[in-house]
Amino acid sequence: MSTYHYNLGKCFEEIASAHSHRPALRYPDQSLSYADLSRRAESLAALLLAHGCSRGDVIAIGHNKRPLSYALMLAALRLGIAYVNIDVASPVARTSSILQVSGASLLFYDDPSFAGRMEELASLHGCELILLTDEQLPAISVTEREEQQRLMGLVDGACIAYIMFTSGSTGIPKGVAVTHQNVLHFITWGRECFGITDQDNFANLSPMYFDNSVFDFYVGLFSGASLSPVYRELLTSPYELIAHVGKMECTIWFSVPSLLIYLMTMKAMTPAALPSLRAIVFGGEGYPKAELKKLYSLFSRQANLINVYGPTECTCICSAYTLTDKDFLDLAGLPPLGRLNPNFDYRILDDQDCDAYNGELCLIGPNVAAGYFNDLERTAAAFHTLTDPDRFMKRMYRTGDLVREAEGELHFICRKDNQIKHMGYRIELEEIEHALVKLSPVNQAVVVYHRTHAAYGKLIGFVACAEVVEEKSLLADLANLLPDYMVPSKLIVMPKLPKNPNGKVDRQQLRASLER
Repeated sequence: MSTYHYNLGKCFEEIASAHSHRPALRYPDQSLSYADLSRRAESLAALLLAHGCSRGDVIAIGHNKRPLSYALMLAALRLGIAYVNIDVASPVARTSSILQVSGASLLFYDDPSFAGRMEELASLHGCELILLTDEQLPAISVTEREEQQRLMGLVDGACIAYIMFTSGSTGIPKGVAVTHQNVLHFITWGRECFGITDQDNFANLSPMYFDNSVFDFYVGLFSGASLSPVYRELLTSPYELIAHVGKMECTIWFSVPSLLIYLMTMKAMTPAALPSLRAIVFGGEGYPKAELKKLYSLFSRQANLINVYGPTECTCICSAYTLTDKDFLDLAGLPPLGRLNPNFDYRILDDQDCDAYNGELCLIGPNVAAGYFNDLERTAAAFHTLTDPDRFMKRMYRTGDLVREAEGELHFICRKDNQIKHMGYRIELEEIEHALVKLSPVNQAVVVYHRTHAAYGKLIGFVACAEVVEEKSLLADLANLLPDYMVPSKLIVMPKLPKNPNGKVDRQQLRASLER
């Protein structure tokens, strides 16, 4: 197998050729081989070309984990077209802003039950809507195949592979633009770090619009392993979920800690139910060691437990730390982030932007994304080109994560800004506040993250309303603007919000009121 690829299309083509008869996507009732998936990707690439798409364009995919959505991602990569996966169940108002920022020319979806929502979205955005079905896949002639090969050769490593949207403090989500070269570095590291072979089977638990899915899709399918998609309905049924993952004989599990804590609380996750698991990987939020010890005690003889860290802006995962017995001699706090992956440089900067052992983690190198798509202002604020001689012209991303370094290992302290991790999702509290003040009775809004338990916290909203209004009514209206994971579990309605001596809303006083 070749060791050099300059784009993801060529990389997957080689993988698919080497593993043509092996399963790529596994479902309970069917399995698609690499050859099957590659043929569908080729046909969908022809469909994209027939609709006038070319290198540098963007398409949106209402991805509900049907086979053709995965094939469409590969088709876009072949042609240098960036894709953005969207949540088909998210409020149309929010998804519409994602399409607007990305400038997607086509909207695809794979689940007919969401047709009404997708039609509304396409109408708002003014783009063509296409339902993915096997019947519409065109046959490919020899000439068309040769043309696709020519076009694939024109895709350079700096082309955008995908755009992953995260919460934005202005109320508008930010689209992280990740390049082919970013992902190729990530695949090579992931394959080596986790010892991935064609015998592995990834439990694809994360939704495809969520950054954690990048690990499953790219490290799994670009290593000859298989992917077992898990539908969203199973995630709220703990025993059915574990039975499904066990039946599919998954070897690699990657999820947010919240899901693992929930499954452990329900006593659904046991080694007997998951005999094939050899690695349990978790990231996206902190996993308190007091809770993690329960999982470790059950699975450490069977599987490696690995804590991973990485912002979306740096291609999914930047560090991986394998837990051992010594990590549980003290049960306070969180497990270490460990050492950064090879191919990353970093700085830890204090409040004066001087190098320190405690401070903001700034990541440097070729895994740093291109920036925020179509948003030069926010890109300039977070991504920097260094000019000092020892890092001349290297790209640096300011993570906003405060860390400390001890004996070469990084340890997470807290966030620098008003951003939190909730259920694995990175959320700017301001985005929820912006949505709240769009509701007609609300004059002012503040949202805080209240940690009610060592393992998890809750979003609590405070709103000032001039009239009497029911919390239930406001929450129902808010659900039309935000996805479920961003809707506060409680709203406290007040005539006015308290102010500090500077005239600003007193967030500390509001937080303190929750402790009484």
